[in-house]
Amino acid sequence: MRCAWLVLSLLWLSGCASTGAKFASENYILDLERQRYCIEGRADCRSLSLIQPSFREAWIANAFAMPKQYYSWTASELAALLLNPPDKDYQPKLLSAKQYRLPPTFATHMVWDVLALEYYTLYGDDNGIQAIQKHPPQARRFLIHQ
Repeated sequence: MRCAWLVLSLLWLSGCASTGAKFASENYILDLERQRYCIEGRADCRSLSLIQPSFREAWIANAFAMPKQYYSWTASELAALLLNPPDKDYQPKLLSAKQYRLPPTFATHMVWDVLALEYYTLYGDDNGIQAIQKHPPQARRFLIHQ
């Protein structure tokens, strides 16, 4: 059974590679006034305040190549991190007084993934009797667009 799963996985991956697929390429919009992190061109946004109940800050710190230690950020501190990446991997582009465009990098995708996972954990993973079972969000850092 494991062998069959491995073969199917390899065939799927080779199919993606042969189509010239790219990783998720949409930019992000950081809205400081509303404290939101959005995928540009979509109505898909997450509140930066979702970082406060999180225990996944280490994922973000690792994506930004920060030293291994304990991290706990407020929404404002996460925004400051996005605007001033310690690894200098990108330059935010000022769009208006309180909005910035951030490019799709592993680190900016990771921030989205953590916020989306926190949202799912808090609001979408309900096992109640009338709950609609939703799947966890797909990680954008691995998402492939064709």
